[in-house]
Amino acid sequence: MNNESFKNVAVIVTFNKLNFLKKCLDGVLKSSDLLHKIVVVNNASTDGTERYLADINRKNHQLVVINEMENLGGAAGFNRGIKEAMQLKADAVWVMDDDTIPTRETLVALIAARQNVQAEFNSWGVLASNVRWTDGSAALMNVPQSGKPWNQSKNSNLITIDSSSFVSMYINAIAVKRLGLPISDFFIWGDDVEFSHRISTQYPSFCVIDSHVLHKMAQNQKVDILTDDKKRVPRYFYDVRNKMYMAKKQGFRARMRYGIHFCAVIVRVLFTSQYKMLKVFTMFKGLFAGIVFNPKIEKLN
Repeated sequence: MNNESFKNVAVIVTFNKLNFLKKCLDGVLKSSDLLHKIVVVNNASTDGTERYLADINRKNHQLVVINEMENLGGAAGFNRGIKEAMQLKADAVWVMDDDTIPTRETLVALIAARQNVQAEFNSWGVLASNVRWTDGSAALMNVPQSGKPWNQSKNSNLITIDSSSFVSMYINAIAVKRLGLPISDFFIWGDDVEFSHRISTQYPSFCVIDSHVLHKMAQNQKVDILTDDKKRVPRYFYDVRNKMYMAKKQGFRARMRYGIHFCAVIVRVLFTSQYKMLKVFTMFKGLFAGIVFNPKIEKLN
């Protein structure tokens, strides 16, 4: 198995996490013989990332560095990185955040799963790694949403998924060409879920149990407006807006489910959290924005 078999391109999006990025790149480079190129999108970091990447680039011509002039958000970063991978003629794109720490076996297992799924179903869409936190437990932010039936594949190493996160997601370039790129206008939160769900509805997609990867989050918990820091509360505008948009696209039942969830969170905010008015205002602002939010899905020529 080598980079002559498949044209794999890795994509990393980074913003002001140089120490994590170094470890992420070290992990990715352990699979350099399985990769055609490694694309790093630097979202206008101010911590020396640009200089570090320039030094690495001089030594390793496999690296393709894109330095943005401003922080366009994770969604636009992944859009830009995957677009670059496609221009490099990738047949599969392996994407991750800068605090993702892969090993060589992470990609080896994804490639093996790609071959198995292709043989069993004649196509494949998204393959998600088994994301662990620093203590070895499941990374709660990165548990894929299982699909139905969960045991669609006869391979016990594969669990059917409906969506997954951009923490070691392996994507079929054919699906990207047909269905488009991640939605840049999401800015943060939900872009990976929408993108992977868009693909999984059309192509067999799975979590690959033996493709382990580490996600070095500070805490192993989901984002939660109830407990998050006051200065981060305005970010939940994007969470609510983007989820409302996805619910609209998925039909009446999805809209009802999200409406019930939204009301439940509002009640919990009013009775159990601090900064109640700020949180309620942010959530309703996101909800109303989501009702009219209709971003364009960018497709490749």
